Amino acid sequence: MKKIRFKCWVEDEGEKFYGPGPNELIRQIQKEGSLSKAAGQMKMSYKKAWDLVQRLNTNSDEPWVIMKKGGQHGGGAQVTPHAIKAMQEYEKLQEKMRNLLEQQEDLIKVF
Repeated sequence: MKKIRFKCWVEDEGEKFYGPGPNELIRQIQKEGSLSKAAGQMKMSYKKAWDLVQRLNTNSDEPWVIMKKGGQHGGGAQVTPHAIKAMQEYEKLQEKMRNLLEQQEDLIKVF
């Protein structure tokens, strides 16, 4: 069965800033409370996850993830309210796009 697919992301000055990958990473950090565990869940290297979080934090007016340094009880990562709001809005946009594409079933017949 043929389907129309899409991918959407947010760009900042022509560079990808936020999309499916960062969204899933933020979701996993929120769930796990740890960047290393979130990266592991996504089968992503810790360095790539770290770089992604740093890019989000650096290129935004507000931080997305607050990192807590390790110690006796280990470190952790906390997703900020700003990131949660961005994640929710991004997911709403994805849902709207999915619904719009589902309404375009006649277009599939052309292919």
